[in-house]
Amino acid sequence: MKELNGKKLVELSFDIQSGLGNTEVPFFGNLQEIGIATTLAIHLKGLPEIEYEVLRSVSDYYFNIPSLALKGALKILAEIEYVKLHMKGRNICKVMPQVPRFTDLHEKIGDYFNFSDMNEYEQASLIILSELQNKPQNRSYILNSTGIENKILNECLKIGEHGNYFREYRKRGKDILASPFYFADNLDGLVDLSAKIGSDDISKVLDIIKRNQGWPLSMIRTQGELGGIKLTKTQNILLMQLCSEGIVKPPSIKFNNKQEYFIFTPRPGNKRLDVNNREIYERAMALVSCVRKGQLLADNYKIKYPILILRKLKDSGYIGANSEAQSQYRNLVVLKVGFLVKTSNDRFAFKLDKNQQENIDALDLAISLLETGELANMDVNKEAQLALSKDENYIQSIISSAELRKREKISLDKSATEQFEQLILGMS
Repeated sequence: MKELNGKKLVELSFDIQSGLGNTEVPFFGNLQEIGIATTLAIHLKGLPEIEYEVLRSVSDYYFNIPSLALKGALKILAEIEYVKLHMKGRNICKVMPQVPRFTDLHEKIGDYFNFSDMNEYEQASLIILSELQNKPQNRSYILNSTGIENKILNECLKIGEHGNYFREYRKRGKDILASPFYFADNLDGLVDLSAKIGSDDISKVLDIIKRNQGWPLSMIRTQGELGGIKLTKTQNILLMQLCSEGIVKPPSIKFNNKQEYFIFTPRPGNKRLDVNNREIYERAMALVSCVRKGQLLADNYKIKYPILILRKLKDSGYIGANSEAQSQYRNLVVLKVGFLVKTSNDRFAFKLDKNQQENIDALDLAISLLETGELANMDVNKEAQLALSKDENYIQSIISSAELRKREKISLDKSATEQFEQLILGMS
């Protein structure tokens, strides 16, 4: 069985924990511990000192983290110096976040845990999810390529379906596994394409799109390439199918009585993009589409380096006036990212609305999409982070009307239960 360590181990554990929430899973210990510690680190980053009772209430309400697990995760973060705990006897009174602002927080947490310390259910779940991040995959392929036993795979899928990070389909006589975490739109259609064409071409096409986020669909159609990478006939047809079946949902811009579509990788699932972050994502795609239009489909004023335009927008708050701005940046006005300012008869400048934090976040995400193709900082629950900056009365007012949630517990299958009982008996 291959090993996953460092950043990859932390990211996958975080995704699984996000799906499971308050579900208790037998044999899941280290994995959920990593996920909980990561959740806390992500949301504590950049915050001032927090009363423990506020953190406890926010963690329970927004992240489904029970008090006992919270204390354990805080001790881990204290060991790696991501927090400082103010104690009164054995009780935590206050938490001082010390998460580094300009380093990848996943790495230090990844150094604390080892894949080899996890049990076979945890290891199998992480490996399966890593196989499904970029494409659906044949069940038989996962069994044969990973060395995971069939009964362990079945149990991991059962847990994963409950957490909505695994789903199994029967398509064209094949058993296909997929993850709703990474593919939000028409997952059923994507799975059918995987069964029909195979997952390799899907993975290659999505990787090319990732490296060239926001490429115009018309150019792909006419040139048969994306970002200078020639597509095979199968890949070209596949990309068009991904668009037509809504698996890839390209945003559009209307200009000169023409509507142009711009291609992005599939939208992540709701567990990865909450309501606030989905709006930020939509605005980020619009920002990238607008500068791609200027780069690749300009009438007169061609943009040579679109990422520099977005960086200038972030630094100065505006994009210089030109005669194409009115059509090019119209979508950004509709989405309330900013507004157009007329400078002469046919020239407009675009100004960013900095009063909305969502626009700053969308601009950062748009820059990340052009730089790396990746979503950045989309794991933060904005409402939870706001609650962490308030007092206990604020969070209590939010949760006072909510019903007490019962913690769910997943049961193992009969053979796994017997193994667990034998384990307990062997320790007595």
